[in-house]
Amino acid sequence: MSLRTHLWRFFVILALLLSALSVVPVRAAKQPDSLALLQSMSAEEKVGQLFLVTFNGSQVDDESQIFDLITNYHIGGVVLLAENNNFVAEDTVANAYQMISALQQTEWIASQQRTENTITGEDEALSYIPLYVGLKQIGDGFPGDQILSGLTPMPSQMAVGASWDRNLAQQLGQVLGRELAQLGVNLYLGPNLDVLETANSEAASSLGVNTYGGDPFWVGEMGKAFISGLHTGAENRVMVVAQNFPGTGNSDRSPEFEIPTVRKSLEQLKQIELAPYISVITPDVGDPGRIEGVMVSHIRYQGFQGNIRSTTRPISFDSNALQQIMSLEQFTEWRDTGGLIISDNLGAGGIRRFFDPNETNFDAKQVVRNAFLAGNDILYIDNMVATGDPDAYTTLTTTIDFFAQKYREDSAFAKRVDSSVQRILDAKLALYGEFDISNV
Repeated sequence: MSLRTHLWRFFVILALLLSALSVVPVRAAKQPDSLALLQSMSAEEKVGQLFLVTFNGSQVDDESQIFDLITNYHIGGVVLLAENNNFVAEDTVANAYQMISALQQTEWIASQQRTENTITGEDEALSYIPLYVGLKQIGDGFPGDQILSGLTPMPSQMAVGASWDRNLAQQLGQVLGRELAQLGVNLYLGPNLDVLETANSEAASSLGVNTYGGDPFWVGEMGKAFISGLHTGAENRVMVVAQNFPGTGNSDRSPEFEIPTVRKSLEQLKQIELAPYISVITPDVGDPGRIEGVMVSHIRYQGFQGNIRSTTRPISFDSNALQQIMSLEQFTEWRDTGGLIISDNLGAGGIRRFFDPNETNFDAKQVVRNAFLAGNDILYIDNMVATGDPDAYTTLTTTIDFFAQKYREDSAFAKRVDSSVQRILDAKLALYGEFDISNV
């Protein structure tokens, strides 16, 4: 084992012991606001915040890819997935807690280093910005849950919806929120707010029991109660991102292999698909039933503007369609007060086949750039491999470098990055008050 690895493990263990003994380690300076923090960040630090990524395994040491992504590419967060072997079979929760602690400690230790400013030549400190640690844990065991032992088992959303009991949904949210916060998870990817209009469709088969039902009002009510409980149980230390915006319950196929289509106009969507999301973005700021973000699904809409012959691109890539929805009065207010838009997985098979149907030239950098320019603040990437690249890690690092280069060359792109990064910083500051490793 290398000396560097020994030193790294020593610093991680030392930091964890100091936290356990309630000894406050070196504190980062309190940030007065997100704008001041934004202005102190380098181009690489800024674009890194846009990326929410996955990684393989459960080791966080200086020889791991996730260590490199945190320390050198300044990623904004991670999503933990069972399929990526992020959780071990024995003592699952205890080991997950240690892994999450190591992830956050890695970010803090990296921020204590000084790097050379390529413009001024002077050494500058990096900004300490806690990672998002995201998890999908929507109930009913596999495949809806990622952690299958050690947390309180949750019923499916459909079972909760069938109870017609808001109190039950709220109580379940409180239990899950408390456990996620204790585990160190601060980004909850759920609940699904799809309205399942018919049971006889591929969409219904794909959603399975991961929906509260087919009534837009009650899907919204049950979702709001669950979200309220989750925020309360977590003591507002977990951010909630509702899926699968703007709603996939009436789509014509499963999104796993192809991009699905919903044949509805915007006016029709407002009555059915969008109604549950509106119910969880309209509570006042500070209301526990209000969500902080939505995850935009890769779905097309035929007849979106009334012309049944016209079909949008996947809405996660269609700036006109996405902005039309966000221009609705309720969404405008939500965005003005910090609401975040997060793309669904840009490495999904359906996206690859949409942009590269002949499987000859998948340009991941341009795909990610197009998703960002369409209006997504955070770019979720799992297992995306560009044509010619040996692995997903290479594609991801190349893409982040591409974004940093674009930031320096294109002032309009830089302005767009700054806007999203400030939203992200505001959301993270809302979780922690100030960025301090003992607090995180």
